[in-house]
Amino acid sequence: MEVVKYITDEKELEKVIANIMDKRLPPQVSNQVEKTYSINQVARLLGRSHKKISDLVASGVFRTTPDRRIYESSIREYNDK
Repeated sequence: MEVVKYITDEKELEKVIANIMDKRLPPQVSNQVEKTYSINQVARLLGRSHKKISDLVASGVFRTTPDRRIYESSIREYNDK
């Protein structure tokens, strides 16, 4: 036997609609794209040589895009150490 629940106010209706929408729509992908910097830009920002930054990229200290651009958050993490 199926139990029927009646929606009695606007807040309950909003909850039901939100629940249905959450199930039917794919999760939203963030529209924000993280800023990236070239090795030369990071070298200038940090006052280091291109070779030093390139070595840090190669050793995995900096997270990079497939084309070796360094994520801003990775630079911040490095500076916080």
